[in-house]
Amino acid sequence: MGLLNDYPTRAASEDNTVDALRLVVDEAVDAGVLDRPVEFVRRDVIGLPNGEYKAVQRAFDELVEAGCLVIFGPYVSDNAVPLCAHVERTAEVPIIVLSGSEGALGEWCFALNNGSMPEEPRMLAAILRGDGHRRIGIAWESSLIGKEYLGYAERAYAEAGLDLVATVPIPQVEAGKAAAVAALREADPQAVVHVGFGHGLWGFNDALRAAGWDPPRYTTTAFEMAHIDDEWMRQLAGWIGLDSYDERNPVGQAFLDRFEARYGRRPAYFMPCLCHDVATVIVRGLAGARPLTGAGVREAIEDIKFVPSASGAPGTCLRFGRHIRQGWMGVDYLVARRVLPDASAHVFHAAPSRYISLIGRSFAG
Repeated sequence: MGLLNDYPTRAASEDNTVDALRLVVDEAVDAGVLDRPVEFVRRDVIGLPNGEYKAVQRAFDELVEAGCLVIFGPYVSDNAVPLCAHVERTAEVPIIVLSGSEGALGEWCFALNNGSMPEEPRMLAAILRGDGHRRIGIAWESSLIGKEYLGYAERAYAEAGLDLVATVPIPQVEAGKAAAVAALREADPQAVVHVGFGHGLWGFNDALRAAGWDPPRYTTTAFEMAHIDDEWMRQLAGWIGLDSYDERNPVGQAFLDRFEARYGRRPAYFMPCLCHDVATVIVRGLAGARPLTGAGVREAIEDIKFVPSASGAPGTCLRFGRHIRQGWMGVDYLVARRVLPDASAHVFHAAPSRYISLIGRSFAG
C-alpha cells in the first residue's frame, strides 16, 4: 500500500493519518479479511502549490516500482489532475485521491474526494440561503482550484437565486488581503465566500479586523485547514465551511472509540474518519483482488457497494462501480461547521440537505 503525501506538514496530526490507516488494516488482518500483513510504503513530497508537480510524479513512479498494489494520494487537485494522465498511461496501479476536481478521475483514478468543485458551491449555496443571505461577494484564489471553484460557484449561485455582487481574485499563497477586503466591502455583500485550496485564507481575518468589518464568512473544504494546528484555527476563527467530520455519525464515533482505546487519544476531526474510509476501500480492494495485481485491486474496488462510512452525516455510504469513481453516497457527505470566534473549537453548523429544497424552489422559479 503506497502513501503519497503531496502536502506534508510538521503537525502532530499527520500521525493520526497513518495510525488510522494502520488500525483499519490491522483489524482486517485480525478478522481474517486479509490473509497477510500489509506493508506501508510512504513518500512525502512538496507538490503544488508550495512546491512542484514533478516531485509528485516521481513519487508515484517510485511507489509503483516498489511493488505497491494501490496508492493513497495525492491530496491536492493541482497535483492530482496532471498525475491522473500519467497514472492512466502507466495503467498498473489504482490511486485513491482526495481531489475535488473531476479532472482527477479516470479508469485507474478513484476519489474519496473531500468535497468537489462542482458540488461544494451548490452545498454552500444551500447553506447561504438557509442562513438568510442573498448578496454574496467571493474572494477566489488565483489558481487551478480557485478558478474552477469560481466557475461552478457562479452557476450554482445563479440557480439558487443568490446575487453575486463581487468576485475578487487573491493570491493562492500568503499575501496581504487589505485591497481584496476593501473591494469586497465596496460591493456591500451580506456574506463573503472564499473559494480555493486554503492558503489564501491566511491573513484574511487580520485584514477584516484592520478594516473594522466583520461580515458572515464562508469557505469551501479549505475550512479543514483549521485542523492543522492552533495558528490555522486562529486564521479561520469565525468562518463557516464544509467539512466531512460529523460527530452524529455512529460509524465514525465507534471508530474513534477504537482509535482512542489503541492510541490513547481521540482526534475528533475529519482526517481519521476519512482515513478509516480510505483504508476500508483499500482492504476490500486487496481482499477481493483476483489476481492480486493492480488491475485486480481496481476491479475489486469497483465492486464496493453501500458500505457505511465513518465520514459525513449519518447514513453516508461508500460505493464505486465500473464508471463510478467518486466514492461518497449521500447529500450530506459534507456538512457545514464553524470555528468559534475565539478559535477554541469547531462546532456543527448545518447540513446542506436541510436547505437543498430552497435551491430547488428558486431554480424552478
